[in-house]
Amino acid sequence: MKRSFADILSSLDEGRAQKVARKLPAWAAVDLEIPSALALEQCSSSATASYKASLAGQAAAAADLRFAHPSHASRRGPLPFTRPWVATGLPAAPPAPANQDKIGTVLDLTGGLGVDSWAFSQVAERVVYFEQNAELAGAVAQNFAKLGADNIEVRNETVTPETELPEADLIYADPARRNAAGRKVFLLEDCTPDILTLLPMLLRKAPAVLLKLSPMADLAMLAERLGPALREIHVVESDGEIKELLCLLLRDAEPAEPEIVLVRLSGQEASFSFKASEERAAEARFAAAVRPGDTLLEPSPALLKAGAFKLPCCHWGLEKLAPSTHLYLGKAVPWFKAWRVLEVLPFGAAAFKQLKRSYPRAEITARNLPLGSDALRKKLGIAPGGDAHIFACRLADGAAVLLACTRETAA
Repeated sequence: MKRSFADILSSLDEGRAQKVARKLPAWAAVDLEIPSALALEQCSSSATASYKASLAGQAAAAADLRFAHPSHASRRGPLPFTRPWVATGLPAAPPAPANQDKIGTVLDLTGGLGVDSWAFSQVAERVVYFEQNAELAGAVAQNFAKLGADNIEVRNETVTPETELPEADLIYADPARRNAAGRKVFLLEDCTPDILTLLPMLLRKAPAVLLKLSPMADLAMLAERLGPALREIHVVESDGEIKELLCLLLRDAEPAEPEIVLVRLSGQEASFSFKASEERAAEARFAAAVRPGDTLLEPSPALLKAGAFKLPCCHWGLEKLAPSTHLYLGKAVPWFKAWRVLEVLPFGAAAFKQLKRSYPRAEITARNLPLGSDALRKKLGIAPGGDAHIFACRLADGAAVLLACTRETAA
């Protein structure tokens, strides 16, 4: 049974309703039909959809493509490829870039609620939306009409290797990561559709393919499984979480090591990119000691996900606490949360008692130790909350320490 966006929001508890409304602010004001709350909660946000639409335009320009739309038949050669933009206050859907024609055709093979197709429709002449669920596809077709997205064609189809896809400039897919029993799956071939099976056909139909994959996927595994067409892996972070892992593949590009691009959609930092070989070749510098008054730097989830562990020492001049302790000392820099060290204590029962007296409420993080953060909290007996943060970790000399910290404020 279809319900309006407003009905769905009213049926959720206050916290979830606010979260959903923040995801799609422009949709909340339109009387749209939503088949289920689950479809609404699992869809892309306006910010992540906008980023993908911008990336799609640049990816199509980077591929030396024959534009599918007749209006582009006279174009010769690719447009210059520039790094994806990162911005705060992203619009609900991005306008076509200034001084750049819209790209021709985008295929969205896993349409869902249609948020990504809607964003693609702002930068493409034509979008073809595929969705296997008939009820969802029907509702989305009505929603596109209400949103004025008249350049989207809706197809209630399951894409298989036998599907006759139209020629396109870019193909996008977000494979379902749950099996028939509802359990989460992580291998590419276990997702629906099976991208590894479809990929040769997709690259014949379009010069650029953009995949949204599980944030849990291993980047080295993706590089190996997706093959030489893989050009970029985008790790998209927002509000302190990895929201999306995007893989860009180009059909006719020369073989090259893929670039890992870190993107933050909330905050002022520019994107940061590197190659896995650069991380392997980098040399880390290790701190001789940690003292009260030092600035402790905690890497963002995107940096940790991307595996940039030694590069920060070279790129920002930081010192790492230990080879497997991903905490650093140095001046506050982008992509890190900065803490002021208040106390440095040896790891042990005496320090546990002292910290409990001094910090009855604090956040707890364990790094490079046999026990996790939750287990350490139980040992310390400290309630969550407050302004303090206690890091338990190992230093370069092998000593385990407890670092009581507070957030460092900007000068």
